[in-house]
Amino acid sequence: MQRLLTSKEVADYLRLRRETVIRKAEKGMIPAIKLDGRWRFPQEQIEDWLKQKEQITSVKPTGKLKKPIKLKTYHLGLIHGTLSRKEIYEDL
Repeated sequence: MQRLLTSKEVADYLRLRRETVIRKAEKGMIPAIKLDGRWRFPQEQIEDWLKQKEQITSVKPTGKLKKPIKLKTYHLGLIHGTLSRKEIYEDL
């Protein structure tokens, strides 16, 4: 049988607040079991869940932006009067 962790142990392991771990367990966002009104977390499932998260976040996007976004910058004190949104964003 695999080891069951408490919410405090999981919170320390993931560097989250205990309340966040419990909320994620209630929403089904993290693998958990409720025993006698308390959440328990199977250690192997937590480690597998983390590996899945790591694989998802380590995938690099293959597509490129069609056109880079260039925003105009203005130094404070050099502009007198007002600018319209069209003047600010005209080259996008």
